Amino acid sequence: MNSATTTNDPVLRLGSQGPKVRELQQLLNRRLTAGNKVPTDGVFGLETETGVKTIQYHFLIKQTGVADAITWKSLRANAPVDKPVLRRNSVGEQVLRVQEVLTDANYYTGALDSNFGARLETAVKAFQKDRQLLADGVIGPRSWKALSDLATLLSE
Repeated sequence: MNSATTTNDPVLRLGSQGPKVRELQQLLNRRLTAGNKVPTDGVFGLETETGVKTIQYHFLIKQTGVADAITWKSLRANAPVDKPVLRRNSVGEQVLRVQEVLTDANYYTGALDSNFGARLETAVKAFQKDRQLLADGVIGPRSWKALSDLATLLSE
């Protein structure tokens, strides 16, 4: 079994303790920058919660501060995972995550409404062009990775 698809990781949150919290903290610190590292003490405190939220932003996951299955899977892969292909007329939480990151990077100036409309398509194309990707306005694996890299830069 691929370590990126391990399913026996517990849901961890503020107040959780033990070796799995320490493992989570180590995975977080592999990705977090020096000023954002969390203590590896096996105690899920406020710093760990903030670290989880930061990582969730990096991987375009809803920032709950709870280390759930998708957070673990993304950390193990060190990349966004299980992302759908998004294009014009797509709707939902994944579209909202894209809108948030592209707004933070000044590509998108529309409403954060979970709707992939013309304005978001234009923003995605501009982003793709800047990243030397096919500027087709469709978010597939390469664009997800580039968005994750952008989110990581924005949170440093």
